[in-house]
Amino acid sequence: MNPGIPKVIAGAALLVAALVFAQTSNLPTVSIKRDDTDIVITNRDPSAEARSPLRNPNCKEGIRMSIFYGPNPEFVETITEETTLTSAIVIVESPDETSESNKDTLELFGGTLSFNRPRCPETIERSEEASVTLEQGRTTAKGVRFFLDQGTNIGTMDGPVNLVRAAEGDSPGLTADADSLEFDVDTDISTLSGNVTVNSEDRISTAEELEYDEKNGVAIMKGNPAKSTKGTDFVQGNLIKYYLNTNDVVVIGKISGEIEIDTNE
Repeated sequence: MNPGIPKVIAGAALLVAALVFAQTSNLPTVSIKRDDTDIVITNRDPSAEARSPLRNPNCKEGIRMSIFYGPNPEFVETITEETTLTSAIVIVESPDETSESNKDTLELFGGTLSFNRPRCPETIERSEEASVTLEQGRTTAKGVRFFLDQGTNIGTMDGPVNLVRAAEGDSPGLTADADSLEFDVDTDISTLSGNVTVNSEDRISTAEELEYDEKNGVAIMKGNPAKSTKGTDFVQGNLIKYYLNTNDVVVIGKISGEIEIDTNE
């Protein structure tokens, strides 16, 4: 082998990496901080209609406003450590130096908007569809709007919310519906609330609240009671631990239910 070839290959790899970095660093980007994480918002929409005026002090008194608009919503990304949210519109409001607060607000939603001459929002048409997407591992959740207020690490996704966990190998897929979803940007844990229904293969579960940990493949169902039915069997209790990868459940605390036993075996 020509001894110069490895150097050429290495040089080419470095050049490609440099080009990728250059392309990424030129994209409109804003970073906001919470206790244990940085949230990075980027507009990757290449279309001519995409706009991203950043830190504009002319839209709202005491606020520097950053707006990310992309007609192709999958290109406007809001990223935490393990989770990516996408939407057509992101608005970040950052307090200026005259404000007593030092925290930003973050809002994601679908729809369209137009800008006036100082590059502030002139008209905003908000979508009522579930056009905000949260992706984490095998899980995708969709809702109408996501909002993270200043001074909190918990963002709220307005519903109705639909969640889908893709099947992988022997691990079954799962779907869930709820009225709303809360997302902790520091822990990347989601909590679905209100009329929660979970379907996975032949198991149907209902609860008032579902704490969903995608990384560890575990969910905690809470209700009065929470209930899980598989075929003719069911269990219920105030707390049910749901193992997402195996579709098994364990009732914690007070338990009741019915399980059919085949006496012919």
